[in-house]
Amino acid sequence: MGFVRKPKRIHLRFEGDPELEGLEVTLRGMTVAEYLDVMGLDEVDAPSVLEMIKRFAKALISWNLEDETGTPVPMDEESIFAQDQEFILHLATAWVDAVAGVSGPLEQSSPDGELSPVASIPMEPLSESLAS
Repeated sequence: MGFVRKPKRIHLRFEGDPELEGLEVTLRGMTVAEYLDVMGLDEVDAPSVLEMIKRFAKALISWNLEDETGTPVPMDEESIFAQDQEFILHLATAWVDAVAGVSGPLEQSSPDGELSPVASIPMEPLSESLAS
């Protein structure tokens, strides 16, 4: 049994805009090809995004992705560019991170706002003899 991804839906509401208050719009997401076209990211303008997706397509060995009808999605460049852009960019970024050895969220090294154990440095105005 494969993975079926629900089509992306984008819901727009215009609360706080007196001219459009109450308007609600639902749109479908964009495919990778549509996104690159709309953003003007062609081979000349942004080779890194386009190249990353092409390299992802070439590196893809297997996946269990199926369309809404349960048909396996081919692993070719054309099929990948027909997928939702956010989905494919997420997969390609995860692939690049795995290649680079990034395994997940970094450990929390900050004490999250706790006071430093080091004593505070007093902040007093300089005496008149030192201020001149």
